[in-house]
Amino acid sequence: MQLESSNGTIGWDGVGALRLRYDAPVEGLGRLASSLRTRLGERVVPVEALKAVELSPGPDAPLLQLVLRDQADPLLAVSGGYFDELVTPYTFPVTDRDLAERLAIDLRSKLARRDVPTTAARWLVAPPVAPDRLEGRDAILSVESGQLVFAYKRTAGRKKRANGDPWPVPLADIIDVEWMPNQRRLGIGGYLRISTARTPPEPPKPRHDPATMLTERRTDVDALFFAARLLTRIRP
Repeated sequence: MQLESSNGTIGWDGVGALRLRYDAPVEGLGRLASSLRTRLGERVVPVEALKAVELSPGPDAPLLQLVLRDQADPLLAVSGGYFDELVTPYTFPVTDRDLAERLAIDLRSKLARRDVPTTAARWLVAPPVAPDRLEGRDAILSVESGQLVFAYKRTAGRKKRANGDPWPVPLADIIDVEWMPNQRRLGIGGYLRISTARTPPEPPKPRHDPATMLTERRTDVDALFFAARLLTRIRP
């Protein structure tokens, strides 16, 4: 079964996998959102990754929404909602409501038979391909020999280098990864931050935090993909 949408295509094999293709231009999207959709291309989502399937009226067309289980998609987990807000990767305006209803009914039936829990025990949607090295405004991150290495640039201040330069962090010590996009209109800079057992409840500002790399606007997508891939390494 294949359902066309104004922002992509949903393919359902009828057994256990959805194939989402982000190949349609969407009017009104900003630079980052457009780049994200282009780079994502196609993703495979197993039915076990779903928590619910909703079909509701939309401003211009009915909306089919795939609601994922917690901890099913690493892109959603590292972005704190920004990825979902920017791209709405699991919401599809549809023109064929009858077909959308058939798809929703079929997916709900599969979910009911499998009785999946609310939170996934492992990642069910693969992260996009990401490099093992990422350059930011004040540091270069690289994954090597089971460690995440912060190599700081000259622009990094003394507080940033407090743990040494370079600063290797064993992947086993990392407990969380966070990505924030650059948002010029709000005056918010982008960054990639890790958390360990030593991270204080109120971490330092990104420009002073040794565990945070400030990101360039042009590499926001690369930073998101790097963060998602890192998350799957520390939580397989």
